[in-house]
Amino acid sequence: MSVVVKVDTLTFTFPSGWVAEKFDDSNFYRNQFSRQFNGIKAVDLLALSPERTAYFIEVKDYRHPNTIKPSDLADSIAKKVMMTLAALLPAKHRANEPREKVFATDVLGCLDYKVIAHLEVPRVDQLGIDPANVQMKLRQLLRAVDCHVRVVGGGKMRALAWQVD
Repeated sequence: MSVVVKVDTLTFTFPSGWVAEKFDDSNFYRNQFSRQFNGIKAVDLLALSPERTAYFIEVKDYRHPNTIKPSDLADSIAKKVMMTLAALLPAKHRANEPREKVFATDVLGCLDYKVIAHLEVPRVDQLGIDPANVQMKLRQLLRAVDCHVRVVGGGKMRALAWQVD
């Protein structure tokens, strides 16, 4: 059975055998970890493949006119990935919900980590976002986590296993 997770106006559908969670909505993150310091933020989604690869997925939807324009997008995403990794360590032992402990343990036990920036933009020239530049900067910033960071969106999923509507 597929796994469906909604992030804002987008619906992510993962194949059978996958586990996915809206990490920044988890009780541990919201009620324990994010309250430690001002400015702590996490990625939107964590997804685990049956092959034990963890996907850190940050979603940005700039198609709506009132959306705040990006500034230092790659830096922001990189910080969220690093803070998510930092949150998973104590979640493994300190989360109040047993399923969150198990999920954190499973993510930390993965064989590989992948970072995906999912950007929905009306047109690249309207926002001044060049996905290729964002991808290049993310690869530099996160090479210790994933030297093959991918920027996807707008129907171009680049052979990822899940679908987004």
